[in-house]
Amino acid sequence: MIRFFLFFGILIFSFEIYAAEQVYFKVAVDNSTYTAFMGGKAGLDNTTLNYLASKMRNQLFKISDIDRAYYDIAQPVSMRFAGRDVLQYDLKPKNADRFRHMLMVDSTNEVVHKDVYDPSGKLVYSFTILEPEDSSAKPVTAESEHEKTNHCYLGFCVVGKRMLKDGTSHIMLSDGINKFSIFRKRVSGEVSASKKIVYGNYVMRKKQGDDLFTVVGTIPYSAMQTMIENYSKLEE
Repeated sequence: MIRFFLFFGILIFSFEIYAAEQVYFKVAVDNSTYTAFMGGKAGLDNTTLNYLASKMRNQLFKISDIDRAYYDIAQPVSMRFAGRDVLQYDLKPKNADRFRHMLMVDSTNEVVHKDVYDPSGKLVYSFTILEPEDSSAKPVTAESEHEKTNHCYLGFCVVGKRMLKDGTSHIMLSDGINKFSIFRKRVSGEVSASKKIVYGNYVMRKKQGDDLFTVVGTIPYSAMQTMIENYSKLEE
């Protein structure tokens, strides 16, 4: 069930139409294990990893989307990387309530390299585009636009809501770079709390009152707990 919420949670932010590009991808599969592979290669027998690699491949970034109230942002460094002119950004959270991102972005705002670290400094995932800018394998990106609402808390704004068929409420939030989903479902009986890393995302499950919450994304467990406690502010 947690893997379903993970897969559904990351699915909602964008969708991609892509060719057989080459991407180096490294991800924390769980709390203690990493896997690394080349995306776009035949024979990779793991649907989740294939999907995650393609999703990482088609990210866009604009520095104007980042609220400097929550990040220390150094002057970007101009360089040449993977056959492209890029700007390198280092987005360091001012507090330990979200993940650090180090990115290289080309002139089209496409992310060609990214490293993401949790507050302890653990690498949770990394990817690098290997083909040059003029490659015929360059994918077409279809971005799903989400409008921020006035429902924000600690810099995270609601960018989407939906109700699943089984009655689970799903709220999507973003601060422009770190994203997460909150799933809430009314359940009876006791449910064991859990915290784990699943394919580069933190996942926390906890019952509060009569509701079971599952939070999936790139924020630490302490921030997930804060969001659960203040869930009513997001659902208004």
